Amino acid sequence: MNINNKFSLTILGGLLITLATTYYLVINHSDIKKYKNINIIKTQQLEVLEKDSTDLEIAYTYKKKYEMQDGETFSQILKKTELNDNEIQKIIELTKEKVDLNKLNIGTRIETLSSIKNDDLLIQNIIIYPDRESEIFLFRNNNKFEIKSNLLKLYPELVYQEVDIQNSIFESLTNVNTPENIIMEFVQLFSFDIDFQREIRQGNKIKIFYKKFNDEKQNFVKAGSIYFAEIKLHNHSYELYRFENENEKLVGYFDSKGKSATKALMKTPINGARLSSGFGMRKHPILGYNKKHQGVDFAAPKGTPIMAAGTGHVEFVGNNGGAGKYIRIKHMNGYKTAYAHLSEYASGINKNVKVKQGQTIGYVGSTGLSTGPHLHYEVWFNGKRINPMTMKLPSGKKLENNDFEVFLNLKEEINIKMNKNS
Repeated sequence: MNINNKFSLTILGGLLITLATTYYLVINHSDIKKYKNINIIKTQQLEVLEKDSTDLEIAYTYKKKYEMQDGETFSQILKKTELNDNEIQKIIELTKEKVDLNKLNIGTRIETLSSIKNDDLLIQNIIIYPDRESEIFLFRNNNKFEIKSNLLKLYPELVYQEVDIQNSIFESLTNVNTPENIIMEFVQLFSFDIDFQREIRQGNKIKIFYKKFNDEKQNFVKAGSIYFAEIKLHNHSYELYRFENENEKLVGYFDSKGKSATKALMKTPINGARLSSGFGMRKHPILGYNKKHQGVDFAAPKGTPIMAAGTGHVEFVGNNGGAGKYIRIKHMNGYKTAYAHLSEYASGINKNVKVKQGQTIGYVGSTGLSTGPHLHYEVWFNGKRINPMTMKLPSGKKLENNDFEVFLNLKEEINIKMNKNS
């Protein structure tokens, strides 16, 4: 190859390189410009944010919960909040219109809802829950508090439970989340016929059908009525249906034949107690010699409520020697009942006062000749003390005529509903 040809190739190569470089710069120029523009936009945004950050208001809502403790008052709780004295006084005056502040129970819930703006807190709402069914709502309007009360919406639910008794009725039903007052009512329904200390055995069966009420979140609020209750012992079965006659204001529990569960007297006028001493001869725990024990003893914690075993009039109330604080009630048909060693009497229990069956008349104690807290319970018939655990009680009311026909229809309805819920 001669010199002219080499020179020509060199010129051509240089030209190709120049063209390639120019093409690359043209193609990528838009991307470079785009990248620069993005950076410019981001920078402008940051500048705007930095400029506006000093003018932003930070605001949010803050909830605080309180619960009344033993000995605490409503005003003491309000003083724990950010309210001033004038606001506290106004809130107390408003709340008194809706509820008796002296009757707010231990555990009453109180909530405050506050708005916080740039670290400045202002309580906007106060909510008081005096019971499970209602709420009292205080709200700020034009910087003044106003008040209204609401009934919480409740949702009824029918519950059927079938339980084998293990250690006790109470424990067995508690294990399946039966409400406590339903358990107590169940025990009281059968307390006329069953000696719970001697007749209940492991493996006995309970059936119970009742209503309860939940809130919108399905949390339990309260129990309703028992519609059916049954207890199967080793040799006998007891079943009861609820019956209500609105015209005669009659509400009661009756067996399948329309016979009332309610008898003249209760065998056990105290819930949850243990029979600690039966009727008959025994060595007196304090006097030290054998003496006929003409009643039965129920061991229970001091302060446990004692019920009137039947409807009647208080014949005696006061100290009675070794019996300590003592109540005697006169009933119909020659019966009397007596209650000894009480710690105190219930409010309003005085001589000649009429009491109803199941009404609280006093509380378990250890007054008089007593080695510990218990109830000594006696039943008198025609002037003679008899064994409360073995006495034959007069029958209660029996439904007849139209009441009995209505009861049979109601009983069938209850059975159908139970089958659907079982």
